[in-house]
Amino acid sequence: MARFLQSIAAVKQTLNASADITPLDLPVNPLSFLLLSFDITRANPSALAVYKALDTLIDQITNLSIAHKGENIVQGSLRDIMAMNLVYHRVRPGLSRFTDASGARDQVVFPICLGRREYDPTSCFPATTRGNLKFLMTAGATPAAYSAPRWQLETVELIEATPTEHVKYVTSSRTSVAGIFEQVLPIGNPILGCLLFDTGLRDNITDVYSWGQVKLKKDSVEQYYPNSDVETLAGHLSTQLEEIMSWPGHQHQGDGAQAGVFNSDMAKFVGAVGLKGYLYLDFDPLRDGTYQLETEGAAQLSISGNGDEATAVRVLSLERRMLGG
Repeated sequence: MARFLQSIAAVKQTLNASADITPLDLPVNPLSFLLLSFDITRANPSALAVYKALDTLIDQITNLSIAHKGENIVQGSLRDIMAMNLVYHRVRPGLSRFTDASGARDQVVFPICLGRREYDPTSCFPATTRGNLKFLMTAGATPAAYSAPRWQLETVELIEATPTEHVKYVTSSRTSVAGIFEQVLPIGNPILGCLLFDTGLRDNITDVYSWGQVKLKKDSVEQYYPNSDVETLAGHLSTQLEEIMSWPGHQHQGDGAQAGVFNSDMAKFVGAVGLKGYLYLDFDPLRDGTYQLETEGAAQLSISGNGDEATAVRVLSLERRMLGG
């Protein structure tokens, strides 16, 4: 009978602002996923301008990575990692403590998958040697929305698993241009999807975008997405995510003169970013590899954008790394 072990890898400890954590050794058994948790002390909920506490916490973690022998297997901001796990793995952050009282402690957990789904013994990171697999994390400044942040990490090992694959997703960043530009994608492993971030789509209230229209090109031939608009891709993504507006934040509208509307969810979430600005190129809509993008033997693989402005864009390619022969 298959077994798993869920255990604490890092006990609850202070999250030091504007600092890296000490690199943490991860378990040596096949590893399915991590559970990264934070708890915070909320600011006064009447301070509406600074009360995007949970959404702001996501922004405080500017970088996290899981590296094997120095090679990043997972890497990106917490928001990027959260988005990929929600979009492909369909696992969202979870709350165990959540109140609107001044000085209350809130607690939230972020899953980080290393296989195509949780608990899959065929798709997880393989057994390794102690010290080879490490967890790293960088925190920015602690914002005004909360104080005294702490973090903890648990891992889920699959003891008897003999995986045939694991996934890899690492952020690539660049600045777009007003016009056509190319973002090179990794070659060698099948790609299950590409998560794109568009600053213009997130920030602007006008029709101004960073990616604009996108094309996927393999050896200069358009494939899968020969021409698609960021608004359509972002909207299609939203249709596939159940209760997409419920986490990690959305906006409420109300009459500011009526004090009663500024309690509960209004105070907690007003102005939150959530997943605004993300779109997804899906090469595995059935989650069984039927449509996966094969890259082995390709000379060139890229996403072409046709943007309206020069702003920051990012790509996380979800690679399916096959093991053994």
